Amino acid sequence: MLWCIAIFLTSSANAQLSNKFRLNGYSSFEYEHLISDEGKSDPNGSFDADLIDLVVNVDVTSRLRFATDITWEHGTASEDGRGNAAVEYAFPEYTIRNWLKFRVGKMFVPFGIYNEIHTAKPAFLAVKEPLSTNKPDKFGADERFYPRWATGVSFLGNFTLNEIQFEYIVQVSNGEQENTNPFEEDDNEEKAIATRLLIQPTIGLKIGISTYSDRITELDGLGDDTGERTKLSSWSTHAEYQVKDLGLEFEYITGKTDPSGAGDLKKNALEAMIYYSVGDRFTPYVRYEYLEPDTDVDDDTANMISFGLNTEIDDNYFLKLQFNRISSGDNNSRFSGVNFSEFQAAVVLGF
Repeated sequence: MLWCIAIFLTSSANAQLSNKFRLNGYSSFEYEHLISDEGKSDPNGSFDADLIDLVVNVDVTSRLRFATDITWEHGTASEDGRGNAAVEYAFPEYTIRNWLKFRVGKMFVPFGIYNEIHTAKPAFLAVKEPLSTNKPDKFGADERFYPRWATGVSFLGNFTLNEIQFEYIVQVSNGEQENTNPFEEDDNEEKAIATRLLIQPTIGLKIGISTYSDRITELDGLGDDTGERTKLSSWSTHAEYQVKDLGLEFEYITGKTDPSGAGDLKKNALEAMIYYSVGDRFTPYVRYEYLEPDTDVDDDTANMISFGLNTEIDDNYFLKLQFNRISSGDNNSRFSGVNFSEFQAAVVLGF
């Protein structure tokens, strides 16, 4: 009898847990090879255990959800000091109405197309997210347009007006800083604010507007707060359109860094892609990227055109092949005017 009761209670608990608990994830295995004689790519043709992410969602109640994403990058082995392990996000989300939810915790900054999905490689066609808009520091800029993560509070929701769908998010966070952990405390009173509005006026078309603003603490030679602040602001507009098998994607970002007692720095970037799906399995694509790291500096731009093929081998299992041609001005801090070509490939799984 006791044995039967134990089995019944265990089965009941497992059933309740399975109804509330969802485990998903993705992995990416990559290869990169420099084709040209020189350039900022891998001349050795290296394999990369790029990442594995586990995504956990727990429906605590009908209104309360907890979500977290844990990632291990580049064959993480902490004992050997290799790779990286990180909490990409961790937050409870409470639903008051569909048009009003709130989250508290560590979150991605809601900006543009790619920042919230940059680790979810099955979610986009190319081997990597666009460098020009999402990682401009690897394309010749001094810094990114906005930080990758933030800790704070977000208000979000979706609603429909006159058959037009709207989705919004407003995030208030500690912002970025150098001398303290921004996921633990703020080093000044100013708060960073990120917003994004998505509009779907018709089936297949989505238009987005994003903004980010912050006040960064300026430090003296000893690392102490000078009391002055650097203003950081960025905004973007993007569009995604798909009709039958043809798809288009575009994003433009402009940003300004304005330190006290010095001139401001303005930078612009864009990314555009066209793709066509053949038989729901093969999707060739062409993507163009452009970055102007400083509008006051001549000949510092960088460009990349990519030709790729995304093949779905099995459900949520993809092979990506991509050829990139990178060109730049002589004053680009990353590429220094050296034009080169590279080949990239990835095997990506989502589950």
